[in-house]
Amino acid sequence: MSKTLFFASSIAVMLALPCLVLAEGQTPREELQAAIAMAREYRDRAGDFGAEAYFPSEWEAAEALYERATVMFRATDDIGRAIADYNAAADSFASLFRLSVPLYAQAREDEIMMIRDMLVTAGARASFPKLIGPADRTALAAFEQYEAGEYHSAKEFAAQAYAMFRVLETTFNAWQMRQEIVRRGFMNYAQDNYERAEVIIGEAVQAYIDGDFPLAQENAIEAQARYTLVLSSGWAAVAEYNSFLAKAERIAAVEARANVAARETFERADSFYGMAIDSLQREYYREAAEMFADAEVLYFIARVSTLERRRLAAEAIMEANRQIEEVIRTAQQAELDTN
Repeated sequence: MSKTLFFASSIAVMLALPCLVLAEGQTPREELQAAIAMAREYRDRAGDFGAEAYFPSEWEAAEALYERATVMFRATDDIGRAIADYNAAADSFASLFRLSVPLYAQAREDEIMMIRDMLVTAGARASFPKLIGPADRTALAAFEQYEAGEYHSAKEFAAQAYAMFRVLETTFNAWQMRQEIVRRGFMNYAQDNYERAEVIIGEAVQAYIDGDFPLAQENAIEAQARYTLVLSSGWAAVAEYNSFLAKAERIAAVEARANVAARETFERADSFYGMAIDSLQREYYREAAEMFADAEVLYFIARVSTLERRRLAAEAIMEANRQIEEVIRTAQQAELDTN
């Protein structure tokens, strides 16, 4: 759905507007009622397509015309003046309607395409090949209705397409969480939530297929929330385990005097360790688990580096002693040879 085509539809809107000229042969009272009805109709149409938000000052001016027509008629009983004022208000609301339709259509298209592009980029088409198709067709139906000048019908199709893509977005996010849970073996953490999420995500998909999009979205949100709890529980357990490993490795590094011999690496490890503890306290379990793992690795590197330095130092000392002994033996042999 291109911006050019949507904005070109504004021309179709102009052509589709009914003429505001009143039918001949009407009584003044009938003309007044027709003018009031016309003003109300276009006020409703413009309001339906967001004219008040897109053109606030123009909307306020049109509202003032509409209110003035009512007040003037009640005050003066001047039917001719009231008809003219209501017609002016109708013209203003009709213009706002004409200007708002393409803007409203473009905004809805942008909302839909933003979600759709995200889903396609993330691989949702591969995961849900049979679910995206109906949403695409509904969006295209909205476009076709706009092209045909059926703007309220198009509005309804666009709203439905947006609701469908929102359901798919939430469901796909929940599905991605589920994949991570399975990949990391977190199914047994918060098991009741996992089992309930497994059921309700299926119900979300079924509600989507049945066309009950509010229920589908509600179920998808609940499934996502429950999978989030499972992930959180799993990462909390990993964080605790990694904290134990990091603490043990730190103790070993201190015993090896790595905090002195490999101070820079040890201090980097301490920095990760401190941040991990802070994240754990704030219940940022995934970040805590990853930083504890980083700290453990750095403590290990510092300890091994220290031990390696000691080994090399010991070998150097042994080599120096060997060379000294060799010099002494050579000198002793030379002295014997002289004698």
